Amino acid sequence: MLNFIILVVKIKFEILTDYLEKLENTSSQTAMINILSEIFQESGKEEIDKICYLILGQIGPGYEDIKLGMDEKMIQAAIAIAANIDKESVASETNNLGDIGIVATKFIDISKNKFKKFFYFKGDLSVDDIYKAFKKIAKVSGTGSYEIKKKTLASMLIEADDLGKKFIARLANGKMRLGVGDMTILYGLSVSVFGTKDKKDELEHAYNVSSDIGYVGKILFEKGIDGVNNINITLNRPIKAMLAQRISDFSQIKVKINSENIAAEEKYDGERIQAHKEGDNVKLFSRRLNNVTKQFPDVVKKIKKHINVKNIILDGEIVAYNFEDKKFYPFQKLMQRKRKYKIKEYRRKIPVKYIVFDVLYVNNESFLRKSYPERRKKLENILESSKYINLAKRVVSSNLDIIDGFFQDCIDRNLEGIVCKSCANDSYYHAGAREWSWIKWKKEYITNLTDTLDLVIVGAFPGRGRRSGTYGALLCAVYNHEKDVFETVTKIGTGFSDQQLEQLPSKLEGVLTDKKPARLELSKKMDIDYYLIPEYVIETLGSEITKSPIHTCNWNEEEERGMALRFPRFVRWREEKAPEQATTSEEILQMYREQ
Repeated sequence: MLNFIILVVKIKFEILTDYLEKLENTSSQTAMINILSEIFQESGKEEIDKICYLILGQIGPGYEDIKLGMDEKMIQAAIAIAANIDKESVASETNNLGDIGIVATKFIDISKNKFKKFFYFKGDLSVDDIYKAFKKIAKVSGTGSYEIKKKTLASMLIEADDLGKKFIARLANGKMRLGVGDMTILYGLSVSVFGTKDKKDELEHAYNVSSDIGYVGKILFEKGIDGVNNINITLNRPIKAMLAQRISDFSQIKVKINSENIAAEEKYDGERIQAHKEGDNVKLFSRRLNNVTKQFPDVVKKIKKHINVKNIILDGEIVAYNFEDKKFYPFQKLMQRKRKYKIKEYRRKIPVKYIVFDVLYVNNESFLRKSYPERRKKLENILESSKYINLAKRVVSSNLDIIDGFFQDCIDRNLEGIVCKSCANDSYYHAGAREWSWIKWKKEYITNLTDTLDLVIVGAFPGRGRRSGTYGALLCAVYNHEKDVFETVTKIGTGFSDQQLEQLPSKLEGVLTDKKPARLELSKKMDIDYYLIPEYVIETLGSEITKSPIHTCNWNEEEERGMALRFPRFVRWREEKAPEQATTSEEILQMYREQ
């Protein structure tokens, strides 16, 4: 029964922060789910979405790209006026403690404060009060906005108790330090309503097609699981991208893809981009669901010109391209286009094209449950290919020799490889899933080395000798999707340039934490010097997967061993990927079996 969801009383912010403190202090993912369940059971349907966002350190769904416009110096200034002290003292203590939330708690004493509050609250602070105040901060801009933002934050800090101050300052800084992931929240929602994790998969599907965890929670509380199951793809709300499986033997393509004909498409070294067109309004979303429309005005222009339907959602890849030499640039070149400033200049320096390989929605109709051949045919009818936007090139065949020939041609043209796709009647688009109806085959697979892996940095070890003053090695993990935890798989210390090594401490400073993150599965045999909040993803090349007594990836209780990547080498940063988009423990197990 959902009898608790009829609550209309606004939950006090201090009640929420008590739970947030419990979340911060737990090292158990199971305990974390139970705490979240308790939070949600105290919440009303009017606030459940806001609570989901705030726990993740957000003021709305990520794709809305809501920016508070507050840097650490502004937050320090707000603490200074709330505490009636100088900014230099706040800055110094922030450097000492490394946590601006603790700094706010330490300095602000309401009884000694003389600051005239800019923003007033009626009665006890509620979650809704805090959410609205942060929304106000995000919306204000132009002349005088600095003072309004600063004084609004100071008013909140004065009004809150000690725990409230800590989490308000962290929210302003965008670093809640709770270690809660999206999947853990979905587990918490399921347990809070049904007393079990069993509904998590249905909640996850709704989340994959909406990318709005607050919306999923709100619909669950208002309409139950039937309402959740009716959540569908819609314009201007990106969905989680479908992903391809990997294999180690080319001949396995025919075995794994249950389809007479197989479509082999070019695989590019670019950025996965989902394009939403509503009339003349076009939005571009990255794989992390960030709005990157402003970075690619040239792509927006071409979509408007060459897509001849009013409303559509496309899946494709933006690649840097040399139109004179007709050659693809590497991914690192494209990353120079991801900037806030000098966009016009780099648009000229680094031209791009948008290569489309799927359609998900057309004129109010979802295409997720249509087969790949149907979706491709629709694309061919509505996309007017040009120099700057075109369909992914492909061959369709039941003959692996023909597909292999196409693969070799792709490699000769400096592409990554191919993606093989099922042409069966049930070759649907599975949002957020890694399915065997898509299989990637890359040039790395035909060498003696294994495929590159995308690993999450979760720890660090001090350097010695020439590396003194920086990190000597990083502890890396894979993502266990089912458990929503990160499992260690290797230590990596090679492949970095001297400059990259020198920059590691400053780059990772913001994710240092003094205790093990709750979602990190760590062996008792692993002696770690520095814990890091899972945030940064790196591409890594290794030689093989072996059994390991110290790494927790695919841990076997009977054998007391997990799995590890041998001889890892850093390749590049993957800042376009979220930690939950890293290589999974399931993929590591599959690679181990196929060696």
